[in-house]
Amino acid sequence: MRARSRLQRWSRVLVILLAASLLVILASRPLAAQTPASGDLQPRYRLLGTADEDSPYASTGDASAYLPPRDDEKQPRKLLGALVIGMELAVTAGKGVVGRQTKPFHVTREQFFGANTLDGGADKAAHFADYFVLSKEFAYIFGKLGFSESAALLMGLGTAMVGGALNEVGDGFSQPGFSYEDIVMAWLGAGTATLLSATRTGDLLGVRTSHLDGYPHDVFSADLKLSGLARRLGLNIGPLRYFLFSVTYGSKNYPDGPVAERQRQVGLEIGLNLEQILSDLGVTRDTWWGYALHLAGDNVRWPFTAIGFRYDLNHSKWHGPNGGNFP
Repeated sequence: MRARSRLQRWSRVLVILLAASLLVILASRPLAAQTPASGDLQPRYRLLGTADEDSPYASTGDASAYLPPRDDEKQPRKLLGALVIGMELAVTAGKGVVGRQTKPFHVTREQFFGANTLDGGADKAAHFADYFVLSKEFAYIFGKLGFSESAALLMGLGTAMVGGALNEVGDGFSQPGFSYEDIVMAWLGAGTATLLSATRTGDLLGVRTSHLDGYPHDVFSADLKLSGLARRLGLNIGPLRYFLFSVTYGSKNYPDGPVAERQRQVGLEIGLNLEQILSDLGVTRDTWWGYALHLAGDNVRWPFTAIGFRYDLNHSKWHGPNGGNFP
């Protein structure tokens, strides 16, 4: 039941983001795409300094990986912005009562990543990753609606933070119970996404979520994007730009498996950078289908797209090489 409700929650999030982006695309005239350098479709960003103009990874200055280029002649669509925020908060509030058996408000102390927690900390990794994605994607949507970069980032952050808190209030009236730990992880994830976008490091670092059939098959990842690293070093690394180096977290046999078989796994792995592959194929976020592909490719760690080693914190033992999701 818990796994089904988590999957339903993430499905609603995807529907909200897709519906909001479609609304924005239909209501807004197309914005210019970022100008590639040397015929390469990769966007260019540097945190420090300026790339050599002769480099295949030359910088385009103030471009941001997850905010569309600013059109100063375009007025912000404030009504549509309010509608997007209202859609997110209404769905978040509604899911707390629809289809659930209500109870008096109660608090559950779930802890964070300890061996004796209900899901071995996988639920906390999920809250961090989910609200990282929400904050980043809502900021992009608000940018498409014509809001300035700072306004779009703050609106994306605020929407994710309020949604995260509202989600826990709803849980407080149902079986899961209110968990301040979930709010802490959600707010940390949302804040991290905003920080990466604001510092132009979203092309270098990222976080992906994972929602399969329950936490035992989920692997949540924090990624170093080799394409972004190559830009900053002024290197042409060829096909290596299609890979990520990631630190991952997942749990096995929680919450119902035998205690002796439960694992909390921290992993190191190499995986495919689907975001970079889509970009090099010319798939942009300016169409509903392009946005849908990037929403899934940029933000979800799909099974069988990575291989690495996992360290079981419960038994001080390494596992691998494997894909992490199954068994």
